[in-house]
Amino acid sequence: MRLLGQGNTADVYEYSPTQIMKLYKMGYPLDAVQREFRITKLVREKGLNVPQVESFVESEGRNGIVFERIEGSTMLLLMIQQAQLIEELSARLARCHYDLHSLADHEGTLPVQKEILIGSIHRAPLLSDQDKERIIMYIASLPERQQICHGDFHHDNVMYSEAKDQLWLIDWMTGMSGDPAGDVARSWVILMSGSLPEDVDPTMSLGFEASRNTLVDRYIQHYLQISRLRWEDIDAWVLPVAAARLDEHLSEREAERVLTFIHDRLILLD
Repeated sequence: MRLLGQGNTADVYEYSPTQIMKLYKMGYPLDAVQREFRITKLVREKGLNVPQVESFVESEGRNGIVFERIEGSTMLLLMIQQAQLIEELSARLARCHYDLHSLADHEGTLPVQKEILIGSIHRAPLLSDQDKERIIMYIASLPERQQICHGDFHHDNVMYSEAKDQLWLIDWMTGMSGDPAGDVARSWVILMSGSLPEDVDPTMSLGFEASRNTLVDRYIQHYLQISRLRWEDIDAWVLPVAAARLDEHLSEREAERVLTFIHDRLILLD
């Protein structure tokens, strides 16, 4: 099988002319793979532009999922390669995020946002027990909603299919129900702190670093305009979202950035 791409948790292979196989790293938790299969199927049934899940597979001791193949480029690649389109594509990206937030999980079939955050904060290795307790207590003051949230929405998890002129949402392992403002806060934290994988073309990494602030600003501003939310609504979620992100495998540089977001906002709680 031809390797199409590599990530921190999985490799993507060509499976057939119309399918790809996302094969998770050796030892990656089976329940996490099954969760992505289940959530992807659920949100597709809600009517979102999400690749069809075809089957669950095992190959050489690794678990994987076969998906419908989407021909196209990620929004990140398009914006870096065609900077003149940043404004137009940012508006479409924001609309895509807002549209998924317009759908609700009234059935209660998705993981719950606040429960996910609290669990991750408890496991976060770089926070004191006192800070964890303060942040968890703060979460109780935030809104509780049942809107569909992606949990990892950013420019590299949205693909553009030129043939159909459509955006497709990929990587639904972190899908949940909750407050859209919290989902946008998660996007902001990821985009403002993260770096592209080391094996990415250096030109791509340089392009992202050079345009990071513009990409984030235009996406956020378009989302605020469409949703009628205020920045304060989103910023209210940055503290718990950033704290929960410390439960992930971050580079030292990214962890330092995330800790800055946390400490700046903990001061405001005093």
